[in-house]
Amino acid sequence: MDKNADKQEINQQVPRRNRLFWGLGGFTDHAIIYGMNGLVNVIYINALGINAVLVSLACAVPRFLDCLSDPLVGHLSDRTRSRWGRRRPYLLAGLLLSALLSMLLWFPPLPNIDSDPAVAQSQVSEVAPQQGETPVDSPTATGKETWWHTAGKAMKTEWRTFIFLLVMTTLLYAVGYTLFNIPHIAMGYEMTTDYDERTHLFKWRYVAFAAGGFMTPWLMPLCMWFEGDQADILKGSQGVIPVSILFGMVIVLTGLPSLFCRERPVAVERQSQMPLRQAIRATLHNRPFWLLVAGNFFARFGMAITGIFFFYVFVYHIGKGEQLKGVALLAVFFNAINITNFLAMSPIAALSNRLGKKPTLQLMMAMSAVAYISLWFTFSNHDSVFISHTFSIGNLSWTLTMQWPSLLTAALIGVFTNTIPMIANSMIADICDYDELENGERREGFFGAVYTSLDKLATSASLVFQGVLLAASGFNASLAVQSPETIRYWFLALVLTQPIGFMFGIFLLFFYPLNRDRMHNIRTRLDIDRAGR
Repeated sequence: MDKNADKQEINQQVPRRNRLFWGLGGFTDHAIIYGMNGLVNVIYINALGINAVLVSLACAVPRFLDCLSDPLVGHLSDRTRSRWGRRRPYLLAGLLLSALLSMLLWFPPLPNIDSDPAVAQSQVSEVAPQQGETPVDSPTATGKETWWHTAGKAMKTEWRTFIFLLVMTTLLYAVGYTLFNIPHIAMGYEMTTDYDERTHLFKWRYVAFAAGGFMTPWLMPLCMWFEGDQADILKGSQGVIPVSILFGMVIVLTGLPSLFCRERPVAVERQSQMPLRQAIRATLHNRPFWLLVAGNFFARFGMAITGIFFFYVFVYHIGKGEQLKGVALLAVFFNAINITNFLAMSPIAALSNRLGKKPTLQLMMAMSAVAYISLWFTFSNHDSVFISHTFSIGNLSWTLTMQWPSLLTAALIGVFTNTIPMIANSMIADICDYDELENGERREGFFGAVYTSLDKLATSASLVFQGVLLAASGFNASLAVQSPETIRYWFLALVLTQPIGFMFGIFLLFFYPLNRDRMHNIRTRLDIDRAGR
């Protein structure tokens, strides 16, 4: 190895340029997984009126397939040798494919009956109940039809839409997103070997991830803005097309800078040549890895299983059924999360330096449970909790409305919940060192892939339940308002499921064995082994 490579190994601080270029991939990550994915449920269920169970099922299947595609892509990138490195060819392919599919997602074949959302909405608008009344034809009011009966009937008329959405989301998330995301995270694991520098490196990625969160909540209001006076009727179904074209361009532009980064020379030197079956067997015996994975799985499942209800609470409870007002308030809520998350990254990284990664992660989970319980008290629609201010520039003016108590919950989520991935991914990098000591090879891609795929598995399992829970709550997309019983169901689901997942995660992390001292010993032994070779 040459002198410049040795010097790079001695100086473990990643250059600022590489931090920035690699970190921008976090914005791309957020754009794909939260931007487009966040619109799917809203457009297909709320705007197009497709059965919630069918939409959730179509979105869940690709996440189950990720359990195969993620480890496969990680394993392939670990073993790849090319003039462009072992990660970048996959990054570029995934980036371009994700951008293209994000634009094609919004041209589904619709059912013949009421396929035009404007016509469908106009048919029910004449009989929509007044605000505060219980819809007389809702499942909650009549009790005549169960969610599985409704889903079965919907499949007969909506099967083409279901198949289209299933294929498109599979290609987007199980192929395109995987090709970009898995190698990108693996590249971050191998850019430094320093215990604390790893946390600060991933801080840059999740700062960019949080920055993406400033944009994605406004995609739905922007869709409706494109529709003008028809927004309450079309509900974003037409405006999503120009928005997706603009967002596809954003995905490409923010993902390309990562191609200027490469792994450390030692990562290539210790490149894995382990067969896939042996890699799986070795990973199954890695106790620290599975403790972290299990803790994250329960926390993620608790968050995701009822996460869909945030949109409906804001639109039909806080926004009182006004579509544009509800999505705008939700966008402000998410922006508050991302502002506080952006500000919290550096302090939480510093706290991790002082306390260690495991205690910091447990603290984040405990406070996240508090954050989600607080929404029972902060998600009010009383007139006194709204603040409005009108901005004027010349002849132009617009009014910004905020529901201020919800911003308290948003701040807690931003500071504590959304900083969890930064700490967890830094711990995965430590686990890769632990594994190298045990097996003699670098397998960042495979570990990152397994961790990410199981994270997606938690989301996919929850997606199956999301549609079921939404249908069981009595939600009816054709109605302008929802019953008080339905809204109370959403609140109870949010408050009960989300904190429980964090409690399981905290318990499992008590048994996680890798701390600062042990990682120092592992790095010392690896360096001695390298010097001997």
